[in-house]
Amino acid sequence: MKIIWTFTLLMIPGVLSSISVTGYSGGGVSITCRYEGKYKNNEKYFCRGEWSVCTDQIRTNTKNKWVDSGSFSLYDDTRAAVFTVTIRDLSEEDSGTYYCAVERSGIDPHTEVNLNVVTAADCCQKSISLSAAAGGSVNISCRYPQSHSADVKFVCRRSGSDLCAEETSVKESRRWSAEGQMQLYDDREQQLLTGIISHVTQQHSAEYWCGVQSDPGHKSFITRVLVSVSGTDDSHTHIHQHNSKSRLAFIQQITVFCVA
Repeated sequence: MKIIWTFTLLMIPGVLSSISVTGYSGGGVSITCRYEGKYKNNEKYFCRGEWSVCTDQIRTNTKNKWVDSGSFSLYDDTRAAVFTVTIRDLSEEDSGTYYCAVERSGIDPHTEVNLNVVTAADCCQKSISLSAAAGGSVNISCRYPQSHSADVKFVCRRSGSDLCAEETSVKESRRWSAEGQMQLYDDREQQLLTGIISHVTQQHSAEYWCGVQSDPGHKSFITRVLVSVSGTDDSHTHIHQHNSKSRLAFIQQITVFCVA
């Protein structure tokens, strides 16, 4: 299970800010750090330990492209003046103090990140696999912790190092998200997020994540969903159209639970 947390942080020279991040064993976190535009050409890095003796986990001068180093990835978006670090496959040994920072003369602008990795074996299902015939529908159902009931829910599609290349989200309880190829329904009383991908083709075969967003720039990826689509569109000539009530009833009958 890769559970991803995203935080947007601002690094101000001479000022040290900090944030606490909770991740889950087997999962991951994503931390997005904002910097001043004048540093867009500077080297960016993410290190671990006390600031004076911080050990680099990943460092790069590459711009607008993902760079990987072991379980760490970094993307420096110079247009938005932010860089994002993801840590995958977390274990409790990854708990500790980290810093995202910008290399410059003098004191490097940096932000402290206190990471706490916990094991929640009775909470979260690591991964599920779903299959469908082309032209049909894929039905996803993920449970989440009660502490996230009021948060925005989403399903993301992964592309390479980007764990959320495409996103669909729902902000209200017991109301379907806006019409689209993927639709979501959040039942906060049951702590259950349901998603439908309609009219699937083989291009929908991919890795997806369902998760929660507590605030802008802060995401937790809870359950990995592997989708496999077989055949061609001709294999399904009749597609059922559902209104919100019929979709919910259909999903409740065939749902595959992702316990979080």
